[in-house]
Amino acid sequence: MGRLSEETTKLLKQDILSILYEDFKKSGFTKDIAKELRRDKEFTLKLLIEMKELGWVNEIHGKGAFGNRKKWKISDGLVKMWKEKKLD
Repeated sequence: MGRLSEETTKLLKQDILSILYEDFKKSGFTKDIAKELRRDKEFTLKLLIEMKELGWVNEIHGKGAFGNRKKWKISDGLVKMWKEKKLD
């Protein structure tokens, strides 16, 4: 399989944010996000880790979230920024 362009990767990250924003109070497992994206778990995890480094998502630690079973949630700062933008 060929490499994805930066534009495609950017769009996939936007799709991940949309998935997590649908119910931003809940967190989602990597496998569930990958299923919605129609991508494999390893690639989706790579994107999520990049997004975590940017402060866009948070990794959730807790029940059921250990090892390869990671849970993710959109960052509170990003949700706040979107809400403020909608009010403008």
